Amino acid sequence: MSTTSPASVAPSPTPAPKPVRRAKQLPDVALALSALATTAASKWQTDELPALLWLTKTDFAAQAAAFATACTAAAAAGDTRAPQAARLKALDQLLDKGLGFVKNYLEEEYENPKAYYPEFGIEKFNKGYRLPKDRTERAAALTKLLAALVKYTFDKKKYGTAYWQPLATEYAALVKASTDASGARSMKVDTRVQGEEKVRKALRALIHHIKANYPDSFEAKLREYGFQKESY
Repeated sequence: MSTTSPASVAPSPTPAPKPVRRAKQLPDVALALSALATTAASKWQTDELPALLWLTKTDFAAQAAAFATACTAAAAAGDTRAPQAARLKALDQLLDKGLGFVKNYLEEEYENPKAYYPEFGIEKFNKGYRLPKDRTERAAALTKLLAALVKYTFDKKKYGTAYWQPLATEYAALVKASTDASGARSMKVDTRVQGEEKVRKALRALIHHIKANYPDSFEAKLREYGFQKESY
């Protein structure tokens, strides 16, 4: 029979307090944030709530409008790239298909066909040989391939110049357009990101501003300004 006294029994550890999870009051998605900023700016313009010391109602309305424009421009730039990317992917498949026949031409003509691969723009990749994976380099390799077809008299064959020239021309044009579009979209995304930082800062300040001025009814007031969700 145990003689352990109640005093000797170790007390149960006090459970650690659960961390407080605060609901996010601003959306993560830029377009949703833009909609919220537009609504809040419009409401603030005619509301009795005074301006902040560092941000006027007019300035916030301008920030919200600029951010909405930047979001639309960035999205439109992405839409422009989608068809180009799809067509380049289709062309890559046609290039890979034609390259197999060019390799066959070389195998039929020469004992060591791989020795001629560099002139055709073909490079070693893992255990095989292919055109460069990078599209800018691939476009340059197609120029070499066209010249080599003529040099080694494969230009009149089924997968000669008639097959490769239109593909190479379209490919080069699309790669350039895609590169230009990427640069333009990058600039537009940068503009959107900069605008997003300003808008988030203003909206967070506006939340605290509303809470400070309406301590007993801030939840209803926040909904008037477009803060409809407890979390996003």
